[in-house]
Amino acid sequence: MNVKQVFSIPVLCAGLVLSGQALAESVMHSGPDGTVKYYPSHDSSNKTTQQVQKELEDFKRNPNSADGQYRYVGGDQGWVLVPHEYVLRDGKWQHVDKLNHNTPAPSLKMTPEEKKQREALYQGG
Repeated sequence: MNVKQVFSIPVLCAGLVLSGQALAESVMHSGPDGTVKYYPSHDSSNKTTQQVQKELEDFKRNPNSADGQYRYVGGDQGWVLVPHEYVLRDGKWQHVDKLNHNTPAPSLKMTPEEKKQREALYQGG
């Protein structure tokens, strides 16, 4: 072995170790499958481990979004839209889901403010 090889191998190994340490503090990490994931922050949370575990257990019991529109099924599907559920009772269709059904019907009549916004958006041609 010549002198160049004797010195270049430790320098190369030191460079690999130091670059690994630098990447450990990075917000971008590559996974074993080659994908790169972005983690916006490595800051510690104000929540305790027990609080996080309780949130996870609550989510496992009810894997729905806050608005009830989506359900987490996992796997390749992930989040799926929860459809309305109906049952025929006494000759009438009735909702049996827990979605909000008292949403007001949309109005086709524009308010003066909406008309002003429309004119500002679509002026000219």
